[in-house]
Amino acid sequence: MHAHLSRTRHVSRGFTLIELMITVAVLAVLVAIAAPSFREILESQRMRAAAFDLMADLTLARNEALKRGNIPAPVTLTPASANWVEGWSMTVGTEVLSQRNKVGSGVTLIGPATLTFDRNGRVSNTTDVTRFSLTNTSGKRKRCISLDPSGRPKSSTTECPA
Repeated sequence: MHAHLSRTRHVSRGFTLIELMITVAVLAVLVAIAAPSFREILESQRMRAAAFDLMADLTLARNEALKRGNIPAPVTLTPASANWVEGWSMTVGTEVLSQRNKVGSGVTLIGPATLTFDRNGRVSNTTDVTRFSLTNTSGKRKRCISLDPSGRPKSSTTECPA
């Protein structure tokens, strides 16, 4: 009598615990490498959005001043809570034309106490260039928005001159 000596083969399906642990470890290393870059991308995007919003409102304020022309009240941009980071409002006399909320976290925005456009679209009470300085938390990224006395805003990816 011969005993049946055939061995049954077990086919393994799925992952072993060791394979799963190695995959998770590799994924953790990749995430650790990518996280700082992703954070910088988010900060850069927040700063770009803040600069875009400010440029849009500066252009709108100037155009509104030109459009209203003979109305004696100038168009004024005023920071919320004396801080541009907290947002700003655009007014003509007592009429509020628009309001912006707080800029994205990680963005510093410094500018004049108020900014007024006269009926010719010029920045009132100055013959100098008016500047807004934007920086991110790390200070690596900088933007400068400047207005010449004619009131035209220009944006650059450099630090504002002193």
